[in-house]
Amino acid sequence: MDVMAELRPIGAKYSAGDFGAGLVELKSLWSRVPDPKPETPNAYLIIEYGVALALKEGDLEEAQEWADRAPMFAAKRHDMGEVEFLIGRVAFERGDLRKAKEQFIIANAKSEGRAFEAKDERYRLLIDDGS
Repeated sequence: MDVMAELRPIGAKYSAGDFGAGLVELKSLWSRVPDPKPETPNAYLIIEYGVALALKEGDLEEAQEWADRAPMFAAKRHDMGEVEFLIGRVAFERGDLRKAKEQFIIANAKSEGRAFEAKDERYRLLIDDGS
């Protein structure tokens, strides 16, 4: 399965602002990824897209469902904090700042700060507040 090729039209829907249709296609793609899903190259990107589309759609429950799938990929991701950052991002947007901060601290340590490059400044500020 060529996940990258499958994601291109979904990415086009994201760019066009058609987030709902992108989510429908993404769910279909996810269902076609064979188990164990972490063994499929680039399958983690489906989760990243799912979170991004759901947040743009304003569907925090859907974003959480996608984020909940991320930990199964932690061992395959060279453990650079991407999983924790993604979970923290969704927690932040849901208003769970305690969980967001916990996840961002882990992501920051694992990535040596790289997880926060070119990201929403509010995420970094949450762990830089000194508390």
